[in-house]
Amino acid sequence: MTKRFVVPDGVELVLHDVSATDVLPGVLDTLGHQKVFIVCSRTLRRTTDVVDRIVECLGARYVGITDEVGEYAPLSNVLAAAVTIRDSGADVVVTIGGGSAMDFTRAVQLAVSEDVYTKDELLARGAIIFAEDGALIATSTAQPRLRQIAIPTSLRTADWSPTCACLDDETHRKSALLVLRGAPQVIIYDPEIAALAPRRLLLSTGIRGLDHAANTACVVSPHPLTSLLAEKAATLFIENLPRIARDPADREAMTNCQLANWYTGTGQMSIAGIHGFSHGAVFVVAPAAAISQSDAGCLLMLAQARWLEGLADPPNRRISAALGRPDESFSSIVLELLLELGMPTSLDDLSISDEKVEEMVPLFFADSFSIANNVRPITSEDDVREIFALIRH
Repeated sequence: MTKRFVVPDGVELVLHDVSATDVLPGVLDTLGHQKVFIVCSRTLRRTTDVVDRIVECLGARYVGITDEVGEYAPLSNVLAAAVTIRDSGADVVVTIGGGSAMDFTRAVQLAVSEDVYTKDELLARGAIIFAEDGALIATSTAQPRLRQIAIPTSLRTADWSPTCACLDDETHRKSALLVLRGAPQVIIYDPEIAALAPRRLLLSTGIRGLDHAANTACVVSPHPLTSLLAEKAATLFIENLPRIARDPADREAMTNCQLANWYTGTGQMSIAGIHGFSHGAVFVVAPAAAISQSDAGCLLMLAQARWLEGLADPPNRRISAALGRPDESFSSIVLELLLELGMPTSLDDLSISDEKVEEMVPLFFADSFSIANNVRPITSEDDVREIFALIRH
């Protein structure tokens, strides 16, 4: 069992079960931020009044806004926004939205801190080095000139990561970047704002959060604290996501899922080697099959749960027992949850053919990220084919 625990890089304050408009001015006063730029979800800005209310509470601190984030945070959008935000004189970005918005802001932070505004320079500065123990090392050395305050509308733990995955407009592949102190300086969990996110998207990000918890619980070298947090997070997700599906305004259920997101985020970013197959495979499958990351995550979490049957029993059985279902396998509980939420459970559900799977298989060995840290080792292309076969129908 590992003895190494690293506090997530960047997070200084977490507020949960609060109103963002009530607490944000005081947070800015405490931290001394004077000029605020907003990065937000286009859907939230154009279909709700929440962004207008945030702008109003900022008063004279407000210096600008963009909702030109785009799916997967395209690098062209990032670079354009970085110039705009630099020129605005902002000393902090308030991000209102999900993982794409937070990844987008992290990449902007990197560009502004390093003072680079071309794709090649940005990718070079944000490259990631994997240490022998699986820890991540940044090639960027510039101290942050811009920080982020996040008001998340998703549940997939993007608010705890110093990394971001942005879409390369030219290659149509995702480029991973590591940003010094890239995790938000402050995370504000407002359950009423989260409830405004499109319901299916919100639920699928909850499944992605559950997948992160499962990977942390089943890590090759577990840590007692992260295991405890992951198992608690998994039970909260499984118990409360169906309640949100029935009623997104269920404040208790939303707060419980945001707590689960917090527990998972703290755990997964604190020890090395927790990113099992289902985590990394999303970044291969989603763009290759032209599906959302969240849909890909549903399938891959189920596939991994089945792939690990018998090998990850201790943590999975603890989760089952905490749910009052000690005799059920974790994969059967996951399947039941996906069906209850109306999420995909097979390749057929998303029209992913065997031919498309064959196109994807070699991609997993071009970059070892998704196959490097698994309780059941993945050593060949046939192993990957076997995993996909578990979710064919």
